[in-house]
Amino acid sequence: MLRILRFVFGQVPNEEAIPLVRQSQNRPNCLSPSAVHLVRDTLSKGCILYLVRAGGWKKEQFLRDGQPKAGRLWERSGINELTLEFSRHSMEFLIWLTANKPGETKPMWKAPASELTIADHLLLFLVYEALREEKDIAAFLRCSSSFASNPLCHLLYPGDFAGEATDESLSFDGWFTSTGGLIIEAMQPILEDRWLQMERDKGQIGDWERMRAEGQEQTRILDLFLDAADRANRWDLTRFLLAVLDAILATPDLTPTFWTGGLQGSGPTRLADRLETQRSALAVLRCAERLRQWEQRARTSGFMDDDYAASKFWLGEYERFNGRQSTSRAEGILEMLEPL
Repeated sequence: MLRILRFVFGQVPNEEAIPLVRQSQNRPNCLSPSAVHLVRDTLSKGCILYLVRAGGWKKEQFLRDGQPKAGRLWERSGINELTLEFSRHSMEFLIWLTANKPGETKPMWKAPASELTIADHLLLFLVYEALREEKDIAAFLRCSSSFASNPLCHLLYPGDFAGEATDESLSFDGWFTSTGGLIIEAMQPILEDRWLQMERDKGQIGDWERMRAEGQEQTRILDLFLDAADRANRWDLTRFLLAVLDAILATPDLTPTFWTGGLQGSGPTRLADRLETQRSALAVLRCAERLRQWEQRARTSGFMDDDYAASKFWLGEYERFNGRQSTSRAEGILEMLEPL
């Protein structure tokens, strides 16, 4: 179990850990205090090291109580905010993963969503990410409601869930306050890189159904994420989208074929279905309008308003990432798809 856990944190090579995941083990009646201590120690150090390497080490600015605060993640936050609290479900999952052979075990492991902590969700995401290249194992994990409703799995890998049954319990509301917000802060560089890669890879998708399903799932996830950010007044945690739009739309003469140029054949028989697929491919560009609306709202904030400092901060970020230019170019590209 410790070797698998260390593999999740990149401390053990694949060839040593994957065979352990793929085989079953005799489940012990209980774990010794020393074993439990080692698991806790590995969890605490591994998760913190992951977040530091992800982006927590960078000197950035994010909001604290509505005010911009600069520094590294641990300089912007108090010790009590940086605490990761794991429930018993994390240990139960690790025991299950070690003792059972994924794909041959029924029932699938799952835990009540209401009992999973932010730290539990982070661990499940890291396990999924580590095992994602093992296609059969990853598909089996997605059958669990605990992975199907994991916000980080959906936010980083929406395409993996495309075409699958929609989990209506998926919510990002807990990820814009306290520990959840700090995790999203630290993961901004990873989110930016991941969404940039997804946009650049779309030009290689040849299947119309796959393109439509992935685009629709991206739209759903981004809508949920942006809605939660708006409710929490944490627009700053959507910064990675500003960066993605700025990078993708830096070239002034882009056309929809950048996203749809790889589609093979004539596509669906109905024109409406072909248009819907092409519109879905441009899911990220549609976020530009929401970000522009926030910019306009920020400009109406007065000096005496409670959100004045946060609004000014958003205006600065919007300008830093060329928000107006990105919005204008996104609108132009989207209009190219619309029939006269």
